[in-house]
Amino acid sequence: MTKPGFFQEAILQIERLSLKARGLGHIHLPNQTEPAKIEVISGLPGDLLLVELGKRRKGSISAALKQVLSPAPERIAPRCRHVPLCGGCSLQQMDYAAQLAWKQEYIEKLFRPLFNLKTAVSGFKSQNDCLHPILPCDEPWMYRNKMEFSFSQNKSGIHFLGLVIAGSKGRVMDLEECHLVSPWFVKALQAVRKWWDGSGLGAYRLDNTGHLRTLTLREGQRTKDKMAILTVSGNPAFPLSQDDLDSFVQALKSTVPARQVERLGLFLRVQQASKGLPTQFYEMLLWGPDHILETLYIGEEKRALTFQISPSAFFQPNTRQAEKLFSSALQMIGSPKEEIFDLYAGTATLSMVFAPLAKKITAIELNPYACFDAESNKARNKIDNLVIHRGDVGETLARWQKDREPGSLELVLLDPPRAGLDNTALTQVLNLSAKEILYISCNPAVQAQNLAVLIASGYSLLQLQPVDQFPHTPHIETIAFLKKL
Repeated sequence: MTKPGFFQEAILQIERLSLKARGLGHIHLPNQTEPAKIEVISGLPGDLLLVELGKRRKGSISAALKQVLSPAPERIAPRCRHVPLCGGCSLQQMDYAAQLAWKQEYIEKLFRPLFNLKTAVSGFKSQNDCLHPILPCDEPWMYRNKMEFSFSQNKSGIHFLGLVIAGSKGRVMDLEECHLVSPWFVKALQAVRKWWDGSGLGAYRLDNTGHLRTLTLREGQRTKDKMAILTVSGNPAFPLSQDDLDSFVQALKSTVPARQVERLGLFLRVQQASKGLPTQFYEMLLWGPDHILETLYIGEEKRALTFQISPSAFFQPNTRQAEKLFSSALQMIGSPKEEIFDLYAGTATLSMVFAPLAKKITAIELNPYACFDAESNKARNKIDNLVIHRGDVGETLARWQKDREPGSLELVLLDPPRAGLDNTALTQVLNLSAKEILYISCNPAVQAQNLAVLIASGYSLLQLQPVDQFPHTPHIETIAFLKKL
């Protein structure tokens, strides 16, 4: 039903969650024969809500939650005051066990058809044995080791430093608390906000004016090393003075005890964006070490691996779940290999996890900073069977095909960006014709598309392990193990 004469408010029963973890329901609107699909941020299946209808977008109408008239059984009080405004979390209001069940159901619907395309080899009694239960996060709070915050200001000049508002087109909210990170992140955010308010600097705008773009914070959860990266405009009309940089450094140094200040690294990153040209980045060390260290403990034996991480290098953002992720991946393979290829290697974390299983392991990574870290990590962890190549995965494999017997490679490790394998890389992986493929992804929908191509080309999906890397969000990490039959 709707508010008489206005059709702005409606009572809505939430039926299910969208892939962005927003509540979906249907209501009848005047002059429409079919029920309209309504999307509500923070709605849960089973909720009866009073909502305010908004704009129609891509086949659905967005609505704002006004009141929970009858809560779903899984609804709980969120821990953070910013729910549901903040776009960082979308499921804090849902019991964690229910979050896991929803993610498991999504993964089963997505991947179950792929198991049906081929018959699994012996050793698995049923498809249920192949698609494993999601691995939960034992500590689903303060788990992130990296966050990026945005600078913004309105027409009145009021400053905002935080995360993008859920469902908005880039509007930033002032973040006062966050339970996905350690308290230092919020303390650093408050210090930078105070520094900004006294600086006279402006937030960057899309017309290439303004100074400040983003603030990225990183922290080693095992080591407590800390890093802050201030990203600014590359427009020469909006420079930062030396006084600006000195006061920024002092603001961040004040957030850590004196005995830890030498383990705080502070960077300036200049982002040059010119129309029609690739975006370029330039980094300058302002204070402290040029990296942080993080330690992972892998497998039942808790083998320690220590990693150097530069400002631009990728590292799994949930340290504790990364240990589960890599340990599970290692367990899937089990037996020793003559040679392993690690594609999209990043800082070669996966290479070093698998190094004890291989006589030789070859890593390919495009990012030069990640390659530098990989070489340092190789030496730091005393790994002598790893070779690191800098280059594009597709192009590098294309060159190597000429000197390799198809089918001679035993195992390929894949951990690509969210976009998955592009056509060139996918073709070259198929040309390698490796006996086994282990594919880790943070984007299961794209991974499923890639797996369908691999399966159609002669591979069988033997195991699929979901991992909850990001509690209170819709994101899921998945490990797929395939074998050529």
